[in-house]
Amino acid sequence: MECESTDNLPEFFKIYMPALSSKLLRIPPDFVDKFGEDIPTKCRIERRGERDMSWEVDVKKVNDCWFLEKGWPNFVDENSLRDGDFLTFCYVAKSIFHVQIFSPNGCPKRENCGIYNKTKPVARINGDPSISFVITERNLEKGALCLPIAFWKAHMNGKKGPRIEVTLWVENKSWNVGMVIYNDSNIRLQRGMFKFFRDNFVKVGNSCTFHLIHTEHLSFMVTFE
Repeated sequence: MECESTDNLPEFFKIYMPALSSKLLRIPPDFVDKFGEDIPTKCRIERRGERDMSWEVDVKKVNDCWFLEKGWPNFVDENSLRDGDFLTFCYVAKSIFHVQIFSPNGCPKRENCGIYNKTKPVARINGDPSISFVITERNLEKGALCLPIAFWKAHMNGKKGPRIEVTLWVENKSWNVGMVIYNDSNIRLQRGMFKFFRDNFVKVGNSCTFHLIHTEHLSFMVTFE
């Protein structure tokens, strides 16, 4: 994605830092000054590529500073933003930003970054450890699933770390999500789950089973009933 002609279009860049930017993103004051009194209260963030994608985000003033707020966490999750990612924002039309995302190595990140490995793993399914869920409204609102501690300890080698990647497979497609561990008593599949739910049209009351098909790289084959 490129802005058609950026010479006269307002732009700014941000370096993504989870501690500061996972819930909201501050808009630089000099950029805000360009709008005068006409600062939009809502905007649309667009990524352009092989699949155009967009997110609705609220713009809110907090203590004389302006932030991208409601809707921004969805953008973070669904684009799998990482510490050090470099983002450029170009204001191309009324309330519309085009954004480009670069990894710390300077290379553009893929547009449909929820899908990584194109090679489907070989799964036994019936012989794999599995766990079933009935999706609740809270699961969809929070974009998260909690794994039982016993299952984690018995089958996932008690893996620990600030960034544990888990791959979810549904037929021939995969989604890369993050597993978060809170004091060994709360294990969640969290970052990226909004996109997983949305892409698979998951609704309240749906039943799904997660088959653990690879313990080293933590991959699940997910089936729906």
